Order: sequence, then structure tokens, then C-alpha cells
Amino acid sequence: MFAVLGMTVIGGGCAYYNGVYNARQAMRHGDALRVVGRDDSASVLYARAAEAAESVLRKRNADAWRAEALLLAGRGHALSGACTAGRTRLDEYLSASGAPIDRARAQFALAVCESTLQQFAPAEKRLASLDTSAAVSRDTELQRDVRRLRVRVALSAGDVALAERLLESLGSADAPWERIWAAVASTDWARAESLLMSRAEQGDVRVALDNALEAAARAGEAAMIDRVVRAYDASSAPRGERARLALFAGDAYLQRGDSVTARSMYTRMVERLSTDTVYVRDAEARIAQLNFAAIDSSVQIRALLNTSRPIARGNAGFDRLESSAALYLLLLETNDPSGAALYLAGEVARDSLARGRLAYEAWRTLAQRWPESPLAARSLYAAALLTPDSATSLHAELLARYGTTSMASMLRGQGVDDVADLRAADALLEGRWVIATRALADTLRVWRAAWPAGRTTPP
Repeated sequence: MFAVLGMTVIGGGCAYYNGVYNARQAMRHGDALRVVGRDDSASVLYARAAEAAESVLRKRNADAWRAEALLLAGRGHALSGACTAGRTRLDEYLSASGAPIDRARAQFALAVCESTLQQFAPAEKRLASLDTSAAVSRDTELQRDVRRLRVRVALSAGDVALAERLLESLGSADAPWERIWAAVASTDWARAESLLMSRAEQGDVRVALDNALEAAARAGEAAMIDRVVRAYDASSAPRGERARLALFAGDAYLQRGDSVTARSMYTRMVERLSTDTVYVRDAEARIAQLNFAAIDSSVQIRALLNTSRPIARGNAGFDRLESSAALYLLLLETNDPSGAALYLAGEVARDSLARGRLAYEAWRTLAQRWPESPLAARSLYAAALLTPDSATSLHAELLARYGTTSMASMLRGQGVDDVADLRAADALLEGRWVIATRALADTLRVWRAAWPAGRTTPP
């Protein structure tokens, strides 16, 4: 009995420690991401830390771990935006004793919540107290966080004079980026662009630049992004960073639906930065995907793959596109009187390649080439769904040629008592799909052996 009790105690202790350990790990990784400006990613880890710490607080007899679990849960909640839960846990933690630096971190998390809730006066009061505390003065990262947040609180509260005084304390490296943050936060895109241009002149690339450009992209400021990226392109910034920014700018135009400008930016990048393999591969993959939106024949598909494959392979999006295109061609060129291969080719064209015209042509060809196929009526029905202007004539053809089928009954709005023809057609499709997907693996193996990634000609 004592052995069992001992195992229970030990097991419970392990459970408590594991929860605290997991919370510590998530908190540490979240702090590391926040330091470099990856607030969105940090927020996910903070939420994970809070969840792990809460698992400890829910257990009985966790007194030995309670204080640390309260701090971890409170900070995790507060820094991930769950301020109600965060404040409750932090207030309980601060009601007891704790190490000065831990209490300072708890106070900072409360200030973050006050700022989030636009309670600027109490946030500034709390931050000002922290800024002069001995514990914060001995922790460089926390001191910088406190001063950055004070700047943002002051700017949000409209206290420009205080913000400018605080900016001076941040130093020449951080102050410009806090001004950029303020311009972005207030959607003052003209000022944000001006400040970013000054950073571009210095070749100053950091995570804060990505954050600003991402905010501009969400606001639809593609032209501004283009100008800033061009300024960086002419700067002393590392070549790889310039390539990455050029790709981002093209994506911003694509996000707005301006595929013409996006294509020109990707093309310019490929031409100018041909030695930056990873980014050029991704740009080439995007060009291929844009080109696929205009293809009308299997000949064009083959030509496009041969042009793009040497550079774009390895990009996940292009590899998926290549697989779908290979499957479409495989099915399209299979001599299958049952019609299953052609019908599936149409589905791949419609669903994976997003090419309705190719799907329509596959289904019309099926009905013309294999009129006795169990799938002929279904192909006419599917083709009509893609072409509303031709639906009337396609429906008439279906009713005239296949009036006794279940598809015809469905089209007339009648109930279908016997769907044996539909089940037989489904069985054909399932069988052909198994054969085709097996053959696809062999096809891709041959293609990729003949065109290894990075080769412009077959070996």
C-alpha cells in the first residue's frame, strides 16, 4: 500500500513538473520570438504556455508549483491577448511575494493588457514605475520592452512630446522603427513610406520591415510596397534579402488581383537575381501558376512544364501543379472505351488545375468518342454545369440520347428507383483512379529523373 501511495505522489509530482516545464519552454520560445518582432508567432507560444500552466493550477496539492504556474499562466494569457484571464492570474501572483525580476515581468504583462484595452493612463503609470526600477535596469531586454511599450502607449494616447523623449532613450537603431510602427498603426502610409525609404538608404533590414510591409499589404498598399522594395533593391542590403523582398512585392500585387504587375515583378526578379536559387525558384513557380490560368490545351501544358520545370521544381506549389498536370495528361491520353479516364481527366482539370475549359472539352470528347460509355450521360450533365450558355443544348442532347438513364431522370426532376447505372459508372471511375494514381508515381519518377531540380536541360 505504501508503495502504491509513493508511486502516486511521485507520479503526481512528475505531472506538476511536466506542466511547469512545458510552460517554461513555450514561454522562453515566445519571448525569443517577441524580441525579434515576431509577435504573431510569439502569441501562439504564449497561449501554449498559459494552457500548460493552467493544467498545473487545476490539479490538487500543487502548492509547491503554484506561484510559478500563476506567473506563467498570467503572462501567457496576457501576452497572447487573453487579458481577462491574464489579469486574474497576475493579480493573484502579485498578491504574494516573488523575485523582483519576476514581479517586474508580471507588471509588464499587466501593462500590455492595459495598452491592449486602451487604458493608456494606468499603462503609462505602471511602465514609468518599471522604467526606474532596479530589477528592470539589470535586464536589458525587459528594459527595452518597457521603453518600447511606453513609446507606443504615449503615441496611442497622443502624447507626442513624451514619445519623442522616450524615443531618444531607445537609441538610433530602434527609434526609427518605433516611428515606423506608429505610422503603420495610425495607417499614415505616406509617413510610413517616407520613414521606410530612409531605412532603405541604410540597407537596414529587420523583422520590423516585414511587419510593416505585411500591414501595408493587408491595407492594399501594393504600390507603396513596390516603391519601398525597389529602394531596398538599390541599397546595400544583402542580395538574398533583396530577392526575398522582391518576391513579397510581387505577392502583394497578386493579392490585390493585379496579376499583370505581379508577373512583371516576378519576371524582373528572375532576370536580375538568377543566382538566388531559392527565391528565383519561388518566383518562377508563381509565373508558372499564372501561366496555367491561361492554358487551353495539353500541348500548352507540356510546353509550360518544360519551360518552368528546370527552375521551379522544389517549390511546393509548383510540385503540386506538376503532379496534377501529369495526372491530367495521363488520363487524357489513355485509350479507355469505358470513358472513365476521360471523365476523370475532366475532374482533374476542373478541381486541381482550375481549368474549366479543359474539363468541358474532356467531357464533350467523351460523349462524342465513346457514346456508348456508361459515363456519357454524366459527362454531358457535368459539361452543362460548367457552361450555362450551352446548358440548354447539352440537356437536350442528354435527354435525346440517354433518356432512359438515371441522369436523365434526375434532369427531369423525377425520382430514381434503380440507380444500377450510376453504381456501375462509379465502379468504373474508382477502378480507373486506382490505376491512374499508380501510373502517376512512375510518370513523375521518369520526369524528375530526366529533369533534376536546377537543370536547364536533361542530363
